Amino acid sequence: MVTITNSKPTKSGTLPNISTRRKDMKDYLEKLFEEHKNQFASLKEEANKVAVTERWGYGVIPPFSLLPFYSEILGNKPGRFLKKKSLPGKNKCCYLLDAEDRIVNSIEYAKFSEFNNQWIVYNKFYFHDSESIIEYSFGSALENDTVVNLDSVKLVQLSEGRITKGYTLIISDAYEEYEYHYEDDRINFIETKIWWPETYFEKNYKVTYNDNVLIEEVLNNGETLKIFP
Repeated sequence: MVTITNSKPTKSGTLPNISTRRKDMKDYLEKLFEEHKNQFASLKEEANKVAVTERWGYGVIPPFSLLPFYSEILGNKPGRFLKKKSLPGKNKCCYLLDAEDRIVNSIEYAKFSEFNNQWIVYNKFYFHDSESIIEYSFGSALENDTVVNLDSVKLVQLSEGRITKGYTLIISDAYEEYEYHYEDDRINFIETKIWWPETYFEKNYKVTYNDNVLIEEVLNNGETLKIFP
């Protein structure tokens, strides 16, 4: 099983207090973005050093997302993890895991370039400590490229091993916040706040569990709108 908690501190910097104001967290993510935007090669090298095994997935939407239910609240079905190791292919995902079974690098295979004889891929790198996980998401590149553009930085905060808050900074200056509420150790409510250039909106989601997960948006009038499945 892939896990993303119970990890050792890394060089990700000093995390703002969990009760931080929005501006402090946005500033912190901007700082991380600036520090890592030209560090693709070193991040790749570090991930390869600590990786001890790999796990594969398949799907137009990757099976793993750092933010819980991120794909589902957009109305998308995540892909699935494969039982066996695989080889690169369209819509395949390779997850490199460290000795503690934590994802340190995800590689999403988009398309094979016949001209360059290489796959076009997307890389994400993950850094863990006891209170947070940080994701650096890079744009499309040939698999052997060493200079790649950083697209976004995500950070989730942990409390007793559970993700309670999430933050995303995107290169377009969009900024997003997520707050997760739990009941019986399962997420039952998600609050989102989205700042896009010249636009701000909030959305809340109710999560229920029967045979499958059901996600409904809670509208301003109290009614619900089915989002997933």
